Amino acid sequence: MKTLEEFDAFLDQQLNNELQAMEQKRITGRNWMRRMWIASLLPFAVFIFFIIRFSTTPAAGGNQALMIAGMVLLFTLGGYAVRYFMMKQKGITAATDYQHDFKTRIVKPVIGFIDPSFIYQPINYASYEEFTESGLFAKKDYHITGNDQVYGKRGDLNFQCCDLTVTHMPSVTVRGQGPDTVFRGSYFIGQFPRYFHTPVYILSRSSTIGTLFSSSPADNGFIETWSLGKKVLPSDAAFNKQFMVYSPDVNEATQLLTPALMEQIIRLQERSAAKLFISFYNNRIYAGIGHGTDYFETTLNKSLEDRQMLRDYYLDFMSLLQLAEDLRGNMSIWTTHAFSRS
Repeated sequence: MKTLEEFDAFLDQQLNNELQAMEQKRITGRNWMRRMWIASLLPFAVFIFFIIRFSTTPAAGGNQALMIAGMVLLFTLGGYAVRYFMMKQKGITAATDYQHDFKTRIVKPVIGFIDPSFIYQPINYASYEEFTESGLFAKKDYHITGNDQVYGKRGDLNFQCCDLTVTHMPSVTVRGQGPDTVFRGSYFIGQFPRYFHTPVYILSRSSTIGTLFSSSPADNGFIETWSLGKKVLPSDAAFNKQFMVYSPDVNEATQLLTPALMEQIIRLQERSAAKLFISFYNNRIYAGIGHGTDYFETTLNKSLEDRQMLRDYYLDFMSLLQLAEDLRGNMSIWTTHAFSRS
């Protein structure tokens, strides 16, 4: 697999001009949006001024009502005139097409650099079934949205990776309460031609002040740990400190969790600074990085001079792909028979 240094060189040598052009387009679009807001507020400010002015001026009731009606009409017409004028100004194209152009001119070449055979699907994402069939999350009435799916194949491994947001509205809510966030981040599915002997589930522990005082998917019943099997304690103390492992078969789970695999998972969590949700179920690995970021949904207020977002995506994507590929060499964990969840 290509290194981070090779990726940085690609950005500098192949995408630098495109990034600079997109940055200029972003600035143009941002400036147009600011002028649009100012121009839209001007008729309103004039309207408020005259309302206050005439409300303090003695006048016959009928004349004052007529003046207010006239000002409302002038304000409405003025608003339409300002909008028409601004729609003709330079910058509207940059403001409206920026997101689409970013994905076409930047994201698509980035995926092509990783592997030209990979397919980038900007509006696709994992389905409800692909989220719940991991056996990790309870089947509830989730609302699922996402985008930026990458589909590909490495040897006999088929995979898909996307940005995914999963929410759930509680049956009983207080006023103003929104839905619970079940998962938000990068979601990966790798499919193998053979099957795991037993399901194995890995969950990050809550180890920071922020997570200690916030409800996790397990706390809210989205992950029913009691149904995942027995608690597994691998021999790696550092791994046990950061993760909880469940499986119906402790011995099989221990064979799957090799020292190299546990080290990879630890590095992934430490680098991403996010909770991990991993399921080895039937012939698939499901892995979610709950970093809360929708990587390629850029805004006009976010500069492209900082390329950390592209680097973070690259590292997440390559780590998940490497995690799946490394499993193929551990022959003791595979069987030709599928299992079903009891």
